[in-house]
Amino acid sequence: MTQSILFVEDDATDRMFLKLSLDDSNLDVEASYCEDGVQALEYLRSHEPPDLIVTDLSMPGMDGVELTQTLKSDESYCGIPVLMLSTSNNRSDVRRFYGKAGNAYIRKPDSPDGYQMVLSEISRFWFSVAESGA
Repeated sequence: MTQSILFVEDDATDRMFLKLSLDDSNLDVEASYCEDGVQALEYLRSHEPPDLIVTDLSMPGMDGVELTQTLKSDESYCGIPVLMLSTSNNRSDVRRFYGKAGNAYIRKPDSPDGYQMVLSEISRFWFSVAESGA
C-alpha cells in the first residue's frame, strides 16, 4: 500500500536529496514537498492528510517546532506522526521538539546515500513497525 509523506524543507539541496533518494529507492511512498511551515499548513488545508510529516527545524516564517505545535494542537492533524530531520544536535532543540509532542528527532545525513538510508529506516519503522492510525 502506498504511503504518503509530506516533507517540509526550505533548503533546495536537501529537497533535491530527498527526491533523488526516494526516486532511487524501492519505497512505495508518495511524497509532497513544502518549503516552510506556513506553506505546509496551507497544503494540508487543501489536500488529504499524509501518513507522515517530516520537517526541518530552522525555516523562515514558521519553524519545524512551531509547525509541530500547531499540528499537534489541531484535532484534524494531531494523530499524524511528525519527525524532525535537522542538522542541529543541540540538546535544547531536541527537547523543545519533543516538548511539542514531536515523534522522532533525526539528524540530517550529509550525502545522498545517507538520505536514502535514513528514508529507508523511516519508512521501515513508521510504515512497517509502528502502529498507525491510517
